[in-house]
Amino acid sequence: MRENIKLISGEEISSAVAGLYATACIGPHCGVEERLEEILSEEGPGPGREALRIEIENLKIAGKLGLPICQDTGTAIVFVQLGNMICISDSSLSDAVNEGISRACAEAYLRPSQVFPPIGARKNTMNNTPAIVHIDHVFGNELKLSVLAKGAGSENVSRSVMLSPLAGEQGIAEFAETCVRAGASKSCPPLIVGIGVGGNLETSAILAKKALFRKLGIQSDVPELRELELRITERLNATGLGPQGFGGKTTVMETRILQTACHMASLPVTVSIECHAHRTASCVL
Repeated sequence: MRENIKLISGEEISSAVAGLYATACIGPHCGVEERLEEILSEEGPGPGREALRIEIENLKIAGKLGLPICQDTGTAIVFVQLGNMICISDSSLSDAVNEGISRACAEAYLRPSQVFPPIGARKNTMNNTPAIVHIDHVFGNELKLSVLAKGAGSENVSRSVMLSPLAGEQGIAEFAETCVRAGASKSCPPLIVGIGVGGNLETSAILAKKALFRKLGIQSDVPELRELELRITERLNATGLGPQGFGGKTTVMETRILQTACHMASLPVTVSIECHAHRTASCVL
């Protein structure tokens, strides 16, 4: 078994995280620009269409100049899949991740947005740390890092609820619509909506965030969830809120749902709303 153990230095992790975070802030998730172009071709005249055109132009300029898509480079959320054969030789995982976020903030000119304490002085930490780190322990000798730059505009309108089990799919769809109607105009649509169902309060929120990493255009491999995703997307687009909340056909690009088991007396649900830029990046060490 010893020959399968893989040593990774804290510097390797920090360097990878710095690159991922900078990449995510400068360029959107693969396929987003093309999807927005498609939506633009289907959108009628009006302020919503003009908002879409500006969003696409902004993405192109950011990529060309190597500058952040948005001035709000967000909270750094890092999901880690840590293989049981991985040994980090000279650092804790969290310290290495935070060093990478700090480095990206300085080298890629990302705006530091984290403050501490949250109540009272709210003094800027000046390096966008600490990051939010979620670790899944898996079998193997690989370490996968997935970074999400989550702006406050979309995070502030995300919500969790403990529904009655009898609420079922209808209750989940209604809650998703409530969240989007209340917050779409503040969160830079067309949106991607991640929904976590099951577990408990915190588990559903983590699932909703994980759902945001799914590749664009890929639906759930669970038939019932796939149908529910499509129905919720159709329902949310029927609101007519449109790009940037200015009215139009497309308020939501996609809905993604992840689920897990929960207590028989509970139905935990979180709706995690993501802006059109959808800033994610991943790698495997």
